[in-house]
Amino acid sequence: MIRAAASYGGGTTIEDFEQVLEAASAGAEWAAALLFDALQPSLLRYLRWEEPGAADDLAGETWLAVAERIQDFTGDEPALRAWVFSVARRRLADHRRRGARRRTQSVAPEVLNEVPGGEDPADLVLEALSAQQAIDHLVAALSPGQAEVLVLRVVARLSVEDVAQILGKRPGTVRVMEHRALRRLSREGVDHVPTTRTV
Repeated sequence: MIRAAASYGGGTTIEDFEQVLEAASAGAEWAAALLFDALQPSLLRYLRWEEPGAADDLAGETWLAVAERIQDFTGDEPALRAWVFSVARRRLADHRRRGARRRTQSVAPEVLNEVPGGEDPADLVLEALSAQQAIDHLVAALSPGQAEVLVLRVVARLSVEDVAQILGKRPGTVRVMEHRALRRLSREGVDHVPTTRTV
């Protein structure tokens, strides 16, 4: 029986990935469910870190886009993970563009009362990087770019090359940003930062 296996902080890996991917591409619901179970936890943590109020909707939009194009995907499980996060980042960019257009229109004052109170970004990162006790200082201590690099590397478990492709940067730039972020967190007194894979 094919099943999700090897649990880790951001989700699970898939046994018999090629067979699961082939079945998902053919429309098998059980295979799509396995892919969802393996990737959704880390995807949702990333989106909650980026846009807490819209994370669930953005995750839904991401999975709809993935379902529409899964039959065209080729690659291994890390490549699928990188592709799903690329799709999520595009949905996020679309969402922010729509929000920017809405902000240029006049807004009635009473509408502002309906805007959900933002959760502390540090708390969201703490939830996403669960092993981290002092990570509540992450957003305050790092630039948005450095923080995003760390979240993609640690939460999404993406390689340097995948993060570079998603962010439109060179792998060397991503490595430098990650190194500087970790050094800065160390100077700020944030201990026990989760380690990232050296790939």
